[in-house]
Amino acid sequence: MRIITRYIAARVLRGILLAFLIVTAIIMLVDFVEATRNMGDDGSISLLKIAGLTMLKVPQLIEETIPFVVLFGVMGTLYGLNKRSELVVLRASGLSAWRFLRPAVFVTAFIGFLWSGLFNPLAAKSMERYQDILLASAAGAQTAKALTEGTSEDIWLREGTADRQIVIHGTRPLPSGTALIDVTFYFYDIVRSQAPTNSASSKQASEDDPAELQDTKQGAQKTLFTRRVDAKLAVLKSGYWQLEELTDNISAGAVSGQPAKTLVAQYASIPTQITVGELQNYKSKSSKISFWKLPSEVARNDAAGFSTVSLRLQLHKLLALPLMLMAMTIIAAGVSMQNIRAGGALRLMLAGGVVGFSVYFVNTLMSAFGEAQSLPIPLAAWAVPLFVLLLALAYMTRIEDG
Repeated sequence: MRIITRYIAARVLRGILLAFLIVTAIIMLVDFVEATRNMGDDGSISLLKIAGLTMLKVPQLIEETIPFVVLFGVMGTLYGLNKRSELVVLRASGLSAWRFLRPAVFVTAFIGFLWSGLFNPLAAKSMERYQDILLASAAGAQTAKALTEGTSEDIWLREGTADRQIVIHGTRPLPSGTALIDVTFYFYDIVRSQAPTNSASSKQASEDDPAELQDTKQGAQKTLFTRRVDAKLAVLKSGYWQLEELTDNISAGAVSGQPAKTLVAQYASIPTQITVGELQNYKSKSSKISFWKLPSEVARNDAAGFSTVSLRLQLHKLLALPLMLMAMTIIAAGVSMQNIRAGGALRLMLAGGVVGFSVYFVNTLMSAFGEAQSLPIPLAAWAVPLFVLLLALAYMTRIEDG
């Protein structure tokens, strides 16, 4: 039995590897053509360098396709075993489908754990390297914008004390990661009331609309916008921001007895508690964060007052990935184990592909509901893998045990 287990595990692993190579080649080709088209007439980046950038970007792109890789890899493997009557021999020897599917399920579950724990951090590092090389290229901002079209380089930071909050918005185009351009600092003073209030206009802080930043704590306090500073460049030093070409706007009525005023200066500095390491490790919303860094990133964003919905959803989806791959394995077994001579194999294989794409669509839809906070994050991440696994097990039980 050990020999059969090792044989099936090796065949499943080889089938998944073959499917992975095929899908990777297709994604690389499409992304390479798209990057070449977006570059336009700017020839400062060679085709060889674009190919290297494509290889750095592909690991993150292929992460969404890993369930399909497992589905088609296992389907191809079991179809091949069935076509050579190897499954018929195993059944004739008294082995049930559950016995020789066990190594396939173990292999795919191990791939899920390996992907989340090892490949995901490598993909995050690869994407970070991709962005750094792109921004450091001699092609300048035009090529960087063309090749990163559709991505967001916005950075939102927040810091403060019990009496004041500062929201920082800017972009980080420099590979060093120590400077922001087109930066805006929003200052808010925390005003405490003598008695709790229940204002209907109180709203939760939002990085997408910092001008509406208001916060209540049991109706006892709220935040009041007091000042805005716009700067062309903000360089992070040790303990302060060094600003260049800035405009300082103090809100009317922000300070009792003082009118609104605007100051223009060439240089200024603003104290900060943000370190260079924190800024360099910051990830924009469009970037994937390493699986091992997600818990600390969630805690850091919680402490800063930012939304952690997308980060928590990403963490739960990576944790649920082994379950999803196991479900895809059972689906592949259900559509691949019918006797070839009985006919209908092609129809079942096509049905397997349709089921796989349907699972992907529903999973994406549930994720959208989770990001919109219409569903709890654990439900949005775990419901589809768990439901599909139970449904696939029920189908396999019916065709195997009657």
